[in-house]
Amino acid sequence: GLTRYYLDQGRFKTLAEKVCTTSQDLDSTVSIQVRDKVSDTLNAFDKHPTRMDNLVRGVIAKPSFQRIDGDAKSLADQLCEFLPGLRGAPQAFGGTPSGVNWIHANDHFICRSAHSLPLLGFSDHEGSPDEVELDRVLRSLATPVCSHLAWRFREWYTCPKLLAAISAPPLWEMTSSMFEARAMKPNDKKPFILYSCHDVTLLALLYAIGAEFLVDGSDCGGSKMEDDEGSMSSIDIDDGMVGVDSRKSWRWWPAYSSTIAFELVRQSERDEHFVRVILNGKAISLKPRMEVYDSDSRQVVGRNSSSCARMLRLADLEHLLEVLERKADIGESTSRREYDPPNECASIGVDGG
Repeated sequence: GLTRYYLDQGRFKTLAEKVCTTSQDLDSTVSIQVRDKVSDTLNAFDKHPTRMDNLVRGVIAKPSFQRIDGDAKSLADQLCEFLPGLRGAPQAFGGTPSGVNWIHANDHFICRSAHSLPLLGFSDHEGSPDEVELDRVLRSLATPVCSHLAWRFREWYTCPKLLAAISAPPLWEMTSSMFEARAMKPNDKKPFILYSCHDVTLLALLYAIGAEFLVDGSDCGGSKMEDDEGSMSSIDIDDGMVGVDSRKSWRWWPAYSSTIAFELVRQSERDEHFVRVILNGKAISLKPRMEVYDSDSRQVVGRNSSSCARMLRLADLEHLLEVLERKADIGESTSRREYDPPNECASIGVDGG
Protein backbone atom coordinates (compact mmCIF):
# COMPACT_ATOMS: atom_id res chain seq x y z
CA GLY A 1 0.00 0.00 0.00
CA LEU A 2 2.73 2.49 0.89
CA THR A 3 4.79 1.53 -2.15
CA ARG A 4 1.82 2.02 -4.43
CA TYR A 5 0.96 5.33 -2.81
CA TYR A 6 4.41 6.83 -3.16
CA LEU A 7 4.74 5.62 -6.74
CA ASP A 8 1.25 6.88 -7.64
CA GLN A 9 2.04 10.25 -6.14
CA GLY A 10 5.18 10.50 -8.23
CA ARG A 11 7.35 10.95 -5.17
CA PHE A 12 9.66 8.16 -6.26
CA LYS A 13 10.08 6.66 -9.71
CA THR A 14 11.57 3.62 -8.02
CA LEU A 15 12.16 2.71 -4.41
CA ALA A 16 15.80 2.61 -3.39
CA GLU A 17 17.02 -0.75 -2.20
CA LYS A 18 18.25 0.79 1.05
CA VAL A 19 14.68 1.45 2.19
CA CYS A 20 13.70 -2.18 1.70
CA THR A 21 14.92 -4.40 4.55
CA THR A 22 15.32 -8.13 4.04
CA SER A 23 16.45 -10.94 6.31
CA GLN A 24 19.90 -10.71 4.70
CA ASP A 25 20.35 -7.27 6.23
CA LEU A 26 20.00 -8.60 9.77
CA ASP A 27 22.92 -9.82 11.86
CA SER A 28 20.72 -12.18 13.82
CA THR A 29 17.10 -13.22 14.06
CA VAL A 30 14.75 -13.88 16.95
CA SER A 31 12.44 -16.85 16.87
CA ILE A 32 8.74 -16.06 17.19
CA GLN A 33 6.32 -18.62 18.54
CA VAL A 34 2.75 -18.49 17.26
CA ARG A 35 0.81 -20.59 19.72
CA ASP A 36 -2.15 -22.71 18.82
CA LYS A 37 -5.44 -21.21 19.95
CA VAL A 38 -5.84 -24.07 22.43
CA SER A 39 -2.87 -22.77 24.43
CA ASP A 40 -3.13 -19.09 23.51
CA THR A 41 -3.98 -16.80 26.43
CA LEU A 42 -4.21 -13.53 24.51
CA ASN A 43 -7.18 -14.05 22.21
CA ALA A 44 -10.21 -15.36 24.04
CA PHE A 45 -12.40 -14.67 20.99
CA ASP A 46 -10.58 -17.32 18.94
CA LYS A 47 -10.25 -19.74 21.83
CA HIS A 48 -13.85 -19.54 23.10
CA PRO A 49 -15.88 -18.01 20.25
CA THR A 50 -19.34 -19.09 21.42
CA ARG A 51 -18.82 -18.00 25.00
CA MET A 52 -17.35 -14.64 24.00
CA ASP A 53 -20.14 -14.05 21.50
CA ASN A 54 -22.74 -14.61 24.22
CA LEU A 55 -20.96 -12.29 26.66
CA VAL A 56 -20.67 -9.44 24.16
CA ARG A 57 -24.25 -9.85 23.01
CA GLY A 58 -25.30 -9.53 26.64
CA VAL A 59 -23.59 -6.14 26.90
CA ILE A 60 -24.99 -4.94 23.58
CA ALA A 61 -28.53 -5.91 24.60
CA LYS A 62 -28.52 -3.51 27.57
CA PRO A 63 -31.05 -0.67 26.99
CA SER A 64 -28.43 1.97 27.84
CA PHE A 65 -26.04 0.55 25.24
CA GLN A 66 -28.78 0.42 22.60
CA ARG A 67 -29.76 4.01 23.29
CA ILE A 68 -26.30 5.60 23.32
CA ASP A 69 -25.00 3.59 20.38
CA GLY A 70 -28.17 4.49 18.48
CA ASP A 71 -27.42 8.16 19.12
CA ALA A 72 -24.14 7.64 17.21
CA LYS A 73 -26.00 6.60 14.05
CA SER A 74 -25.78 10.13 12.61
CA LEU A 75 -22.00 10.13 13.13
CA ALA A 76 -21.78 6.73 11.44
CA ASP A 77 -23.84 7.93 8.47
CA GLN A 78 -21.63 10.99 8.05
CA LEU A 79 -18.53 8.82 8.17
CA CYS A 80 -19.93 6.43 5.57
CA GLU A 81 -20.15 9.31 3.09
CA PHE A 82 -16.36 9.29 3.10
CA LEU A 83 -15.79 5.59 3.79
CA PRO A 84 -18.61 3.77 1.97
CA GLY A 85 -17.02 0.42 2.74
CA LEU A 86 -18.24 0.76 6.32
CA ARG A 87 -21.87 0.81 5.20
CA GLY A 88 -23.45 -2.61 5.06
CA ALA A 89 -20.27 -4.42 6.06
CA PRO A 90 -20.78 -7.55 8.20
CA GLN A 91 -20.87 -6.86 11.93
CA ALA A 92 -19.90 -9.26 14.66
CA PHE A 93 -22.19 -10.14 17.57
CA GLY A 94 -25.34 -9.49 15.57
CA GLY A 95 -24.64 -5.82 14.93
CA THR A 96 -25.47 -2.70 16.91
CA PRO A 97 -27.87 0.24 16.34
CA SER A 98 -25.15 2.52 14.91
CA GLY A 99 -24.67 0.03 12.08
CA VAL A 100 -20.88 0.17 11.54
CA ASN A 101 -17.75 -1.51 12.80
CA TRP A 102 -16.19 1.22 14.94
CA ILE A 103 -12.80 -0.49 15.16
CA HIS A 104 -12.54 -0.37 11.36
CA ALA A 105 -13.66 3.26 11.40
CA ASN A 106 -11.11 4.27 14.03
CA ASP A 107 -8.36 2.25 12.31
CA HIS A 108 -8.73 4.45 9.24
CA PHE A 109 -7.61 7.49 11.20
CA ILE A 110 -4.98 5.71 13.28
CA CYS A 111 -3.35 3.96 10.32
CA ARG A 112 -3.28 7.04 8.11
CA SER A 113 -1.84 9.12 10.93
CA ALA A 114 0.82 6.54 11.77
CA HIS A 115 2.00 6.40 8.15
CA SER A 116 1.58 10.12 7.46
CA LEU A 117 -0.91 9.44 4.69
CA PRO A 118 -3.76 11.76 3.72
CA LEU A 119 -7.15 10.74 5.05
CA LEU A 120 -8.71 10.93 1.59
CA GLY A 121 -5.94 8.98 -0.15
CA PHE A 122 -7.25 6.26 -2.50
CA SER A 123 -10.81 7.55 -2.12
CA ASP A 124 -13.16 8.97 -4.74
CA HIS A 125 -12.61 12.40 -3.19
CA GLU A 126 -8.86 12.38 -3.75
CA GLY A 127 -7.92 15.04 -6.30
CA SER A 128 -11.39 16.58 -6.35
CA PRO A 129 -11.77 20.39 -6.39
CA ASP A 130 -13.10 20.43 -2.84
CA GLU A 131 -10.55 17.94 -1.47
CA VAL A 132 -9.16 20.39 1.09
CA GLU A 133 -12.56 21.13 2.61
CA LEU A 134 -13.58 17.49 2.59
CA ASP A 135 -10.33 16.55 4.29
CA ARG A 136 -11.10 19.08 7.01
CA VAL A 137 -14.56 17.62 7.54
CA LEU A 138 -13.28 14.05 7.67
CA ARG A 139 -10.48 15.04 10.04
CA SER A 140 -13.07 16.59 12.37
CA LEU A 141 -14.70 13.16 12.73
CA ALA A 142 -11.57 11.46 14.06
CA THR A 143 -12.01 12.46 17.70
CA PRO A 144 -15.76 11.66 17.94
CA VAL A 145 -15.12 8.26 16.34
CA CYS A 146 -12.36 7.44 18.84
CA SER A 147 -14.52 8.77 21.66
CA HIS A 148 -17.44 6.51 20.79
CA LEU A 149 -15.21 3.47 20.31
CA ALA A 150 -13.65 4.05 23.74
CA TRP A 151 -17.15 4.27 25.25
CA ARG A 152 -18.23 1.01 23.62
CA PHE A 153 -15.29 -0.90 25.04
CA ARG A 154 -15.73 0.70 28.43
CA GLU A 155 -19.20 -0.86 28.39
CA TRP A 156 -17.59 -4.17 27.49
CA TYR A 157 -14.98 -4.04 30.21
CA THR A 158 -17.27 -2.93 33.00
CA CYS A 159 -18.92 -6.32 32.53
CA PRO A 160 -16.99 -8.51 35.05
CA LYS A 161 -17.49 -11.78 33.16
CA LEU A 162 -16.30 -10.33 29.85
CA LEU A 163 -13.32 -8.53 31.37
CA ALA A 164 -12.16 -11.62 33.26
CA ALA A 165 -12.57 -13.86 30.22
CA ILE A 166 -10.26 -11.62 28.16
CA SER A 167 -7.70 -10.45 30.71
CA ALA A 168 -7.39 -13.13 33.39
CA PRO A 169 -5.62 -15.84 31.30
CA PRO A 170 -2.70 -13.66 30.11
CA LEU A 171 -2.35 -11.94 33.50
CA TRP A 172 -2.24 -15.28 35.31
CA GLU A 173 0.39 -16.52 32.88
CA MET A 174 2.47 -13.41 33.47
CA THR A 175 2.05 -13.57 37.26
CA SER A 176 3.11 -17.22 37.29
CA SER A 177 6.26 -16.31 35.34
CA MET A 178 7.02 -13.58 37.88
CA PHE A 179 6.76 -15.98 40.82
CA GLU A 180 9.16 -18.31 39.03
CA ALA A 181 11.57 -15.44 38.39
CA ARG A 182 11.38 -14.42 42.05
CA ALA A 183 12.72 -17.83 43.04
CA MET A 184 15.75 -17.58 40.76
CA LYS A 185 19.23 -17.19 42.15
CA PRO A 186 21.02 -13.85 41.77
CA ASN A 187 23.26 -15.07 38.96
CA ASP A 188 20.50 -16.80 37.02
CA LYS A 189 19.51 -15.24 33.72
CA LYS A 190 16.23 -13.44 34.28
CA PRO A 191 13.43 -13.94 31.74
CA PHE A 192 12.27 -11.30 29.29
CA ILE A 193 8.97 -12.29 27.70
CA LEU A 194 7.46 -10.32 24.85
CA TYR A 195 3.88 -10.78 23.67
CA SER A 196 2.04 -9.28 20.72
CA CYS A 197 -1.68 -8.63 20.99
CA HIS A 198 -4.53 -6.48 19.71
CA ASP A 199 -5.26 -3.00 21.01
CA VAL A 200 -8.54 -4.23 22.51
CA THR A 201 -6.59 -6.82 24.54
CA LEU A 202 -4.14 -4.22 25.80
CA LEU A 203 -7.07 -2.07 26.85
CA ALA A 204 -8.64 -5.00 28.70
CA LEU A 205 -5.41 -5.56 30.65
CA LEU A 206 -5.43 -1.92 31.75
CA TYR A 207 -9.03 -2.16 32.92
CA ALA A 208 -8.32 -5.43 34.75
CA ILE A 209 -5.42 -4.05 36.79
CA GLY A 210 -7.32 -0.83 37.48
CA ALA A 211 -5.35 1.78 35.54
CA GLU A 212 -6.28 4.91 37.46
CA PHE A 213 -6.97 7.08 34.42
CA LEU A 214 -9.58 4.53 33.33
CA VAL A 215 -11.05 4.03 36.80
CA ASP A 216 -11.18 7.68 37.89
CA GLY A 217 -10.75 9.57 34.65
CA SER A 218 -13.43 12.02 33.69
CA ASP A 219 -15.69 11.70 30.67
CA CYS A 220 -13.82 14.04 28.33
CA GLY A 221 -15.68 13.23 25.15
CA GLY A 222 -15.68 15.03 21.83
CA SER A 223 -13.29 17.94 21.40
CA LYS A 224 -12.29 17.74 25.08
CA MET A 225 -10.25 14.64 24.25
CA GLU A 226 -7.77 16.62 22.21
CA ASP A 227 -4.74 18.16 23.84
CA ASP A 228 -2.75 21.11 22.50
CA GLU A 229 -1.04 18.87 19.96
CA GLY A 230 -4.31 17.34 18.79
CA SER A 231 -3.48 13.96 20.30
CA MET A 232 -6.39 11.74 21.28
CA SER A 233 -4.46 10.29 24.22
CA SER A 234 -5.64 12.48 27.07
CA ILE A 235 -3.27 11.28 29.78
CA ASP A 236 -0.93 13.96 31.01
CA ILE A 237 2.32 12.46 32.26
CA ASP A 238 4.58 14.23 34.73
CA ASP A 239 8.00 12.95 35.76
CA GLY A 240 7.21 9.44 34.63
CA MET A 241 4.08 9.15 36.74
CA VAL A 242 0.49 10.08 36.16
CA GLY A 243 0.26 13.28 38.17
CA VAL A 244 -2.30 13.65 40.93
CA ASP A 245 -3.88 16.72 39.35
CA SER A 246 -3.45 15.67 35.74
CA ARG A 247 -6.38 15.92 33.35
CA LYS A 248 -7.41 12.36 32.61
CA SER A 249 -10.12 10.78 30.53
CA TRP A 250 -11.24 7.20 30.12
CA ARG A 251 -12.08 7.99 26.48
CA TRP A 252 -8.64 6.84 25.45
CA TRP A 253 -7.51 4.40 22.79
CA PRO A 254 -4.10 2.71 22.42
CA ALA A 255 -2.04 4.32 19.68
CA TYR A 256 -0.06 2.36 17.11
CA SER A 257 2.75 0.31 18.68
CA SER A 258 1.45 0.94 22.18
CA THR A 259 3.29 -1.11 24.77
CA ILE A 260 2.44 -2.10 28.31
CA ALA A 261 5.34 -3.45 30.37
CA PHE A 262 5.09 -5.28 33.69
CA GLU A 263 8.41 -4.98 35.49
CA LEU A 264 9.22 -7.24 38.42
CA VAL A 265 11.36 -5.20 40.82
CA ARG A 266 13.13 -6.46 43.91
CA GLN A 267 13.43 -4.07 46.82
CA SER A 268 16.68 -5.14 48.44
CA GLU A 269 16.04 -3.43 51.79
CA ARG A 270 12.97 -5.57 52.45
CA ASP A 271 13.80 -8.43 50.10
CA GLU A 272 10.35 -7.99 48.58
CA HIS A 273 9.18 -8.01 44.99
CA PHE A 274 6.72 -5.58 43.51
CA VAL A 275 5.38 -4.78 40.06
CA ARG A 276 5.79 -1.55 38.14
CA VAL A 277 3.42 -1.02 35.20
CA ILE A 278 4.70 1.12 32.34
CA LEU A 279 2.46 2.30 29.50
CA ASN A 280 4.26 3.67 26.44
CA GLY A 281 7.37 4.43 28.44
CA LYS A 282 5.66 6.07 31.44
CA ALA A 283 4.87 4.43 34.78
CA ILE A 284 1.16 4.67 35.52
CA SER A 285 -0.93 4.78 38.67
CA LEU A 286 -3.20 1.84 39.45
CA LYS A 287 -6.38 1.69 41.47
CA PRO A 288 -7.23 -2.02 41.45
CA ARG A 289 -10.29 -3.65 42.96
CA MET A 290 -9.09 -5.67 45.97
CA GLU A 291 -12.44 -6.90 47.33
CA VAL A 292 -15.29 -8.58 45.49
CA TYR A 293 -18.23 -6.79 47.09
CA ASP A 294 -16.67 -3.58 48.40
CA SER A 295 -16.59 -0.85 45.75
CA ASP A 296 -14.55 1.34 48.13
CA SER A 297 -11.72 -1.18 48.42
CA ARG A 298 -9.67 0.41 45.66
CA GLN A 299 -6.34 1.91 46.74
CA VAL A 300 -3.98 3.90 44.57
CA VAL A 301 -0.55 2.44 43.86
CA GLY A 302 2.15 3.81 41.60
CA ARG A 303 1.24 7.44 42.16
CA ASN A 304 4.12 9.84 42.60
CA SER A 305 3.97 11.05 46.20
CA SER A 306 6.75 13.22 47.65
CA SER A 307 9.99 11.35 46.99
CA CYS A 308 8.66 7.85 46.46
CA ALA A 309 5.81 5.91 44.94
CA ARG A 310 3.60 3.20 46.36
CA MET A 311 4.06 0.16 44.18
CA LEU A 312 2.02 -3.00 43.75
CA ARG A 313 3.30 -6.06 45.58
CA LEU A 314 3.55 -9.25 43.57
CA ALA A 315 1.15 -10.84 46.07
CA ASP A 316 -1.22 -7.92 45.52
CA LEU A 317 -1.24 -8.61 41.79
CA GLU A 318 -2.13 -12.22 42.44
CA HIS A 319 -4.88 -11.18 44.82
CA LEU A 320 -6.48 -8.68 42.44
CA LEU A 321 -6.64 -11.43 39.81
CA GLU A 322 -8.38 -13.71 42.29
CA VAL A 323 -10.86 -10.89 42.97
CA LEU A 324 -11.31 -10.35 39.22
CA GLU A 325 -12.27 -13.98 38.73
CA ARG A 326 -14.48 -14.19 41.81
CA LYS A 327 -16.22 -10.98 40.76
CA ALA A 328 -16.94 -12.58 37.42
CA ASP A 329 -18.00 -15.83 39.10
CA ILE A 330 -16.29 -17.85 36.40
CA GLY A 331 -15.39 -20.77 38.57
CA GLU A 332 -12.63 -21.87 40.88
CA SER A 333 -9.65 -19.52 41.09
CA THR A 334 -6.60 -20.52 39.11
CA SER A 335 -4.37 -19.77 42.08
CA ARG A 336 -4.23 -21.99 45.14
CA ARG A 337 -2.25 -19.53 47.22
CA GLU A 338 -3.85 -17.88 50.21
CA TYR A 339 -3.62 -14.11 50.19
CA ASP A 340 -2.08 -12.66 53.35
CA PRO A 341 -2.80 -8.91 53.73
CA PRO A 342 0.45 -6.95 54.15
CA ASN A 343 -0.66 -5.48 57.50
CA GLU A 344 -3.62 -5.08 59.81
CA CYS A 345 -5.04 -2.25 57.71
CA ALA A 346 -4.92 -4.45 54.63
CA SER A 347 -3.18 -1.69 52.68
CA ILE A 348 -1.49 -2.66 49.46
CA GLY A 349 1.81 -1.74 47.92
CA VAL A 350 5.22 -0.80 49.25
CA ASP A 351 7.02 2.52 49.34
CA GLY A 352 9.87 2.85 46.90
CA GLY A 353 10.65 2.60 43.22
